[in-house]
This record gives sequence, structure tokens and C-alpha cells, in this order.
Amino acid sequence: MTLRHGYFTGAGYTYDAQSEPSPERLAFLALLNRHRPPEISGPFQLLELGCGQGYNLCLQAANYPQARFLGIDFNAEHIAHARSLAAASGLVNVRFEQADFLELEQASGDLMAWGDFDFTVAHGILTWVAPEVRLSLMRLAERALRPGGLFYVSYNTLPGWLPMLPFHHCVSSLQATLGDSQPALDGARDLFQGLRQANGQVFSSQPDLAQRLEGLGQFDTTYLLHEYNHSHWQPLYANEVIEPLRELGLGYLGSATLSENFEGLVPVPAQQQIQRQSDPALRELVRDLLTNQTFRRDVYVKGREPLWPGEASAALEQVRLCGLVDQDALGDESSYLFTLSWGQFQANRDWIRTILEGLWDGPRSLAELGALLPSGTPQPTLVLNLCLLLGRNAVALVPGERDRGPSQRFNAHIGASVAAGAPYTLLACPVRATSTGSPGWSSSPSTP
Repeated sequence: MTLRHGYFTGAGYTYDAQSEPSPERLAFLALLNRHRPPEISGPFQLLELGCGQGYNLCLQAANYPQARFLGIDFNAEHIAHARSLAAASGLVNVRFEQADFLELEQASGDLMAWGDFDFTVAHGILTWVAPEVRLSLMRLAERALRPGGLFYVSYNTLPGWLPMLPFHHCVSSLQATLGDSQPALDGARDLFQGLRQANGQVFSSQPDLAQRLEGLGQFDTTYLLHEYNHSHWQPLYANEVIEPLRELGLGYLGSATLSENFEGLVPVPAQQQIQRQSDPALRELVRDLLTNQTFRRDVYVKGREPLWPGEASAALEQVRLCGLVDQDALGDESSYLFTLSWGQFQANRDWIRTILEGLWDGPRSLAELGALLPSGTPQPTLVLNLCLLLGRNAVALVPGERDRGPSQRFNAHIGASVAAGAPYTLLACPVRATSTGSPGWSSSPSTP
């Protein structure tokens, strides 16, 4: 068997990175919600719980050589790859340690600088682990943060995952006879193909099931094994995460899916249903029920340090962005149509064109972009449009001035590795305030 605490370890996880838990994105989200963000222009510390192959953390370390990063994972294969990648890339500001969350919580050693981290990150793992491991992860995230620090956590969400519950149950059940690796996953897919051919009523009771099963083919096999072969796999309702974190002293701040922070995008009847709830956890639950949410990217804060409206506005004015699309992209009408959790949103064509055209010559601050829009355009309108473009990876936040040597060495190693057959797809490339370029982020695949 390749299960530990019910967690599948028979194959390593994918080699990818995510834009949402990057320090610049988390700091920007804090400003949107009027919390004083950790200072990322100087030294800071970031901890990733469940760091996988370490690619995401190595890319961050290359982009922020002045910061320190620590990755924790209990899979020895992951840690071996992460350490090798860091060493081969010449990264001296990132460390990887193999540890079990349950054991780490009870340890008395000094593996971690408790209370010193500005950010803690747990991407995707929360719904893949046993309940006791989930609670241990939450406790570790809170324990590691300094006051005012931010915790990013993403997880599969109900009700959006309801159609796939029967499929996962069959994967888990087939593991007893077929083993807990590829045969169990393939056996469940064959079983549901037969059920569909036999007009099984599970498909009529779950109308999205057939489409979701067909969509599995677009995903890497290693991702599918890690998504469906865990014994304790369980999508969660939002309040099942918000409430225990609140009890630990971590308050819900906002969504790292930036467009979800703007109530004005929500249809009025839905707004009314959300506003009927006084409790933040219930408000987010109602929001997910209204949108049939499948995946949440949430950010919590350990002791909110509020910014006055004028302070937040002034700080946003200094945020710098760069463009990631060329002029040809603006000829397509779909460039102005954005798919959000509430449906399609038609953005102002002139504003989007003005923003993107303003970034062709290099990075600009939010204040500089605002000066390009019609006189009197309120800052929230500009920020909303930028968040839409950030969500599409048409623009990127500029980390600021820093030593480019680490990112260049990292990219050189990645390029040589890809030439040798490695599956890496992303590069580090911090953009200076006086140059053009792209941080190299790309969208992660949609959750099936």
C-alpha cells in the first residue's frame, strides 16, 4: 500500500506553481481589504505547508532573494526533488524539510521559527488529508505566523464537487481489490462509463457528472491520482474551514481570486441573500451555494491591522504592474468578456484597452494608469479592471527592484532541464521598475 494517514504517496505530485499565493498578490489583496500587508520590499519569511515538488517555492525564492522560504512535506520524494532543484539553481534562501504535520505539531525542536513568518501557504492539500491532519495543519499555520501575518489556503469546495463524490467513493472502494494506484482510478472510470451506457440514474440526478468525467482527460495522470486516490478526500463547505480557523485566531480577510472581493459584481438578489447573514462564515457559505463554488482560494489574517481609507488608497496608488499580452490580443472581442463565478461580465472596452496600451512601454504604477483613464474615474473602478486582468494573467504585479542574479540562474537551470526532458513550464522573471518583461505566471488548469 502507498497510503499514509490515508494520503496517496504512490506517485509524486505535479511540477507547477500558482500566482495566487505569491507574496505580491497576497500583499495586494491585503490592501484591497484595508489590512496593512507584510512588507515585501525588504526581508520577509514565507512557509509553505505541503510544498510538493518545491517548484513553487523555488520560483518565489528566485524572485525574492532578500526573503527566506521554508517548505514542509512528508513525502520524501518531494523533498528530494525540491532540495535538488534549489541546489542546482544556486538558491541559498530556501530550505526544505521532510516532516509529518501531526509529528511536527508535537515536536519541541527548532525546525521552524514559530511566530516569525509573514506568510503561510497551504495550496490544495486541505481537502486531501485526514481530519486530524487538517486540524494540525491549521494549528501549524497559525503558530508560525507573526501578528498581522497572512495565511493562504485553497481547497475543493462544496457544493460544486457534489457530482464527483460517487466517483471518488468508487475509486476508494476499488483500492481494496485493485490497489491504491492507477488501476483503482482506471477501474472507477471504466465503471462509470458502463453506468452511463446503462442509463444509470446517478447521471440524471447529477447533471454535471458526465461532463466532469469527460473532462478528466485534460489533466495530468499524477494530478488525478493525487486528486482522487486519497482515502480521506473530502471537499468542504466554506464555514467548515472559516470557523475552526477563527477559533484558532485567524480571521477571514478575503479571496485570492481577486474578482470575488467586489460585491458590485454580484447580482442584486444574490447580494441580498448574502447580506442577510451577519456571520462571515455563513456569508461565504451562502455565496458558495449561490455560485455552486468548486474551489476556494482564501486568505486569513492573524490579528488585523486596519488601514484608514486614505492610507489604503495611497498605498494602492504605488502598486506597479506590467503587461503580459501584445497588441493583437485587443482585436478579439473576448478580451473584454470575463467569466466570473456569477457568470459573464462585460468590461468597459475603452478602459481595458487604455490600461493594456498603457503597459506596452513598461511597468506603470496604479496612479500612472489612473491618469490615462477619463478624468474623474474613481480608483475602485480602476482597481476592479486591474483585478479582472490579473485574474486572466493579462497583467502582473511587479515585485519591485531586486537582484536579478538568482532568477537568471534559476531560469538557466530550468531551461537546461527542459531541454533534457523535464516537465517544467514556468520561469522566474522579476520585472524592474524601468524595464519590460513578465513574471512568467500562467493559469493553473481548472479543477475537474
